[in-house]
Amino acid sequence: MSSIEQEVREWPGVTIREHDRGGREFTLDERELGHIHGESLLDIPFTKRIRTILVSEGRAEKHHVVPDSGWVSYRIDDDEDSTGAIWLLRLSYCYHVLATADETWKERIDIEAELDSLEPSDELRNVFEAIGDI
Repeated sequence: MSSIEQEVREWPGVTIREHDRGGREFTLDERELGHIHGESLLDIPFTKRIRTILVSEGRAEKHHVVPDSGWVSYRIDDDEDSTGAIWLLRLSYCYHVLATADETWKERIDIEAELDSLEPSDELRNVFEAIGDI
């Protein structure tokens, strides 16, 4: 978990704090990017459409408590899983900058370049393009 937290802490505007249900929470402008329970479970909020794509591509699971929501869960058992967790959190970061963050974040973060580095599927990229002008 410390490697994930160290990585995410470096992203502009991200705050890390205690989550109200235990664990650590990552936020941007007070909006949650995701949270980690203990040492092995990451939960991340997305739209249902994004959740459906991530689950169908095997990148995440439906949320362990509210499976019909847009939330996803991701289990972390080893270093490879940590890489996947960071990928999902960065996708969440891009989503929040594009869809919900203050306009200044949209000027500071190049979402198109971020998505290029994440290499999402065409279907996932199309969802992001529909959300905002990238």
